[in-house]
Amino acid sequence: MPSIFGDLFERPDLSMRIAVEVAAGRPLLLYGTGDGADKTVARLASLGIVPDGFFVSPGHARGQSFCGFPVLSTDEALTRWEKPLILLCFASSRPDVIAGIEALARRTSLLIPDLPVVGETVFDRSFASAHRDEIEEAYRSFADERSREVYSSLLAYKLSGELSPLLSSAEPDYDPFSLLPTDAFRRTLDGGAYDGDTARALLDAAPGVREVVCVEPDERNYRRLLAYRDRETRAAIPPLRCALSDAPGEASLFASGNRNSTMFRPSYTARKEEVEVTTVDRLLDGTPVDFIKLDVEGAEAAALRGAEETLARFRPALLISAYHRSEDLFSLPLLVSKLCPCTRLYLRRRRSLPAWDVDLFAVPET
Repeated sequence: MPSIFGDLFERPDLSMRIAVEVAAGRPLLLYGTGDGADKTVARLASLGIVPDGFFVSPGHARGQSFCGFPVLSTDEALTRWEKPLILLCFASSRPDVIAGIEALARRTSLLIPDLPVVGETVFDRSFASAHRDEIEEAYRSFADERSREVYSSLLAYKLSGELSPLLSSAEPDYDPFSLLPTDAFRRTLDGGAYDGDTARALLDAAPGVREVVCVEPDERNYRRLLAYRDRETRAAIPPLRCALSDAPGEASLFASGNRNSTMFRPSYTARKEEVEVTTVDRLLDGTPVDFIKLDVEGAEAAALRGAEETLARFRPALLISAYHRSEDLFSLPLLVSKLCPCTRLYLRRRRSLPAWDVDLFAVPET
């Protein structure tokens, strides 16, 4: 199997391309404000670069400022600066928003920095070079060509910041349950259950499921989960308010009241809550499980290590979010391969910007 890197190390990476464009006098604009823009400004500062301005989508410019700059509308920005280099600083999975970004990329150069949801480590050329063997090993671990295509496209995007490989890595009609043996599911575990959205979709795809153990640490999300439990008639939905990791204890949760609550990323918009932490092994206590989903905002590796006995004994199918940390793209496939031998690994993602919604599947061989 040829190297996944090909000529990627011979091309300018994102940081180099930005530095060259700015040095040549090209205006640099940031599209979006908020957490993503804060992270991008910090990354640019590490390169000795200050952006020329900020803008937001039509209808969202209301005379506000950000980082000392007036926030303009798209039309105002493109009128003031001709052919700028634009860095996208927000996330979206809405088709209309993505279509608008594609249209903007046809008007001028647009790049999308890959910034980790959790942690400070950026997936740049030096990071990829330091982890080259692990990246190559993970690439070889996947069971089908589409997974390797997705993985290669994500690697190309992370190093270049370009839109096209990011879009080509996504499935146009994504069904996360199409790769899973849903007919065999009876008892399942949903780690990071939010308001029960995955449980609802799972019961649609797997009508044989009799119980979905739902784990959610955020208090506001947990209340929504309780309401869903009371409405659901197709299966038992026992909810548990705790976080999953590799050892029991307590931790501070930065609770956002949405999907992004985490133990690892303080935010001025999040409420700090003390929560119980447990392991999958301790939670299930030897009870069989057919399927485990983990979307736990950067704690996926720890939660997998805390499920080692369960994985070895019952060999459940897995659906693991593999995008919160820069290393997740390769470290999680390698960890699952170690903990779950004799499984087939697949990688898929739904259409979104930036490289979020990356799902790692482990399907036991029969």
